[in-house]
Amino acid sequence: MKAVLFYNYGPPEVLQLKEVEKPVPKDNEVLLKIRAAAITMGDCEMRSPKIPSFTWFLARLYFGLRKPRLKILGSYLAGEVETVGAEVKSFKKGDQLFGISHRFGAFAEYICLSEKYVLSGMPSNMTFEEAAPVGLGLDSLHFLKKAGIKKEDTVLINGAGGGIGTYALQLAKYYGAKVTVVDSNDKLEMLRSLGADAVIDYQEGDFTKSGTTYDIVFDVVGALSHRRSVRLLNKNGRYISAIPLLSRLLPSLWVSWTTGKKMMTGLANPHKEDLDYLKDLIEAGHLKTVIERHYGLEEVAEAHRYIEKGEKKGNVVVKID
Repeated sequence: MKAVLFYNYGPPEVLQLKEVEKPVPKDNEVLLKIRAAAITMGDCEMRSPKIPSFTWFLARLYFGLRKPRLKILGSYLAGEVETVGAEVKSFKKGDQLFGISHRFGAFAEYICLSEKYVLSGMPSNMTFEEAAPVGLGLDSLHFLKKAGIKKEDTVLINGAGGGIGTYALQLAKYYGAKVTVVDSNDKLEMLRSLGADAVIDYQEGDFTKSGTTYDIVFDVVGALSHRRSVRLLNKNGRYISAIPLLSRLLPSLWVSWTTGKKMMTGLANPHKEDLDYLKDLIEAGHLKTVIERHYGLEEVAEAHRYIEKGEKKGNVVVKID
């Protein structure tokens, strides 16, 4: 089978399309023929020699400090079950699935996945390409729930134009919140089309000085400084970041202890029932996937170069024939 491998950390050029042996499923695994996979900034960061935060350093301890132990990137996927192991009860040959591979490996024609992974049957109204990135929406769901989102909340989403942000916007609207989004000007029309009540071009100035405050600030990209974050919160506001930063731990704890404002972060812990929940929302027409670009397996390095420019709108997907 064909797969995109890398043997050393480095620029996108370290990614190589290779012929490798087709995997054989264990008794508790399914062999999935991958039809599409999402390419994310997380893939780029795991490939790069740069470690942008303490969290990614911990991830590198698992992934390999000097060289990658797991040589095929890609976590979010959709495909069709080709064979199942003897002990598999949840799925059968021919099932169309989408979800997350916890050990990467999605930039390939085939992958073996435990039936205990976060996997579900494909939404009836989505293509493989549209379904592959939906696992990113589990991060959006996790953080909005952690922030205690409720009807009539005012929500600001910073960095709303990417994969997690576009799902977060739609989920916040589904919960009945009034949503303001922040991103570059070229993404604002797309965000309006997804239901944003107000849009802010961060390039026009420091929007945190406007005096407007919010019940929830979801900092998808972790770009707001501590002071700017606090400035955006109303009396009982909640700030939550998808990027845990060790440097902000003590200041955030101090604000949470001394004011009614809450400063939160952490890592999402996806569950199958949450993926099933997103599937229900998709089939009911409340959630959709925004895809800007499609690439082939042979173009994954090019896709990494594009994503690292920071200009992508929604999701970038590799289509695997």
